Amino acid sequence: MKKLICALLLAATSLCARADTPSLYSPSAIVYDVTRGEVLLEKNADDLRPIASLTKLMTAMVVLDKAQEMGDTLTIDEADIDRIKHSGSRIPVGTSLEREAMLRLALMSSENRAASALSRSFPGGQSAFIEQMNLKARGLNMSDTHFEDPTGLSPNNVSTARDVVKLAIEASHYPMISSFTTLTAYEQTVGSRTRFYRNTDPVVRWTDWDVQLAKTGYTREAGRCIVVDVAMPRGPVIIALLGARSSRARSADLATIRNWVNGDETPVAVPRLYYASTHSHHSHSVVASQPHRVKVRFASTGPSHRHAARRVIASRAGA
Repeated sequence: MKKLICALLLAATSLCARADTPSLYSPSAIVYDVTRGEVLLEKNADDLRPIASLTKLMTAMVVLDKAQEMGDTLTIDEADIDRIKHSGSRIPVGTSLEREAMLRLALMSSENRAASALSRSFPGGQSAFIEQMNLKARGLNMSDTHFEDPTGLSPNNVSTARDVVKLAIEASHYPMISSFTTLTAYEQTVGSRTRFYRNTDPVVRWTDWDVQLAKTGYTREAGRCIVVDVAMPRGPVIIALLGARSSRARSADLATIRNWVNGDETPVAVPRLYYASTHSHHSHSVVASQPHRVKVRFASTGPSHRHAARRVIASRAGA
């Protein structure tokens, strides 16, 4: 009889967890409470995936770390043309812009030619720049991250949702990155014309979101990716989503997560395909009885400020 009661209690706990846990389109996701240093929710957060233009956050940090003169003029040339995906660009070959303008366009409009030109102007050229990207990733304990190009076009630029949060935490320390990634639009003189560039991230135009940093990414291999540092009533939260099949699905996931974090029960139209995993303040791991056997990993608490936050985001081998 006692065994039956225990079994019923365990079943009830599992059902309650599933009822409380949001279902998400994105195959990989994580939500991180910056102030408390806690992972609030994760789903396949250690799965290795291409990250597309989320790469450009690392590109920008390497540029700024070198402290090259932002007023220097850089010129787009044939080497900056996309030979991987053969994508277009609104910056013609031969265009000369200051380094700051190139960085702005690389971040807010995700201009691949601008990111490429920034890397070529690095001491030692693009190969030295990419080496520095990987060195910085290792320094941030992004143990599952590897870069092969500065734009994110290469499918070999890979990371995990957990490592992407570490990337965003570090990038949030750079005021220029925060400023450029949250611009909704910008007018830039290119040659004899003034071009209007829009931010590739729709979340910066959502008036009810207080966004501190944001970057999207898309390639066929990566799917729709995003990382957002957003102020919520309970404090700043970083959301990383990888691999959504459409922009609409990615946006729905963001709305679902915000409602869940804020305790808002307003339904969001997303299919109940997967259940993400939630966390409490315990140090053990369990596998819940959920669709596709999604692993539920319980997080420990950590430091309460951004500069130490990256230490509490566990990799597969640690914490």
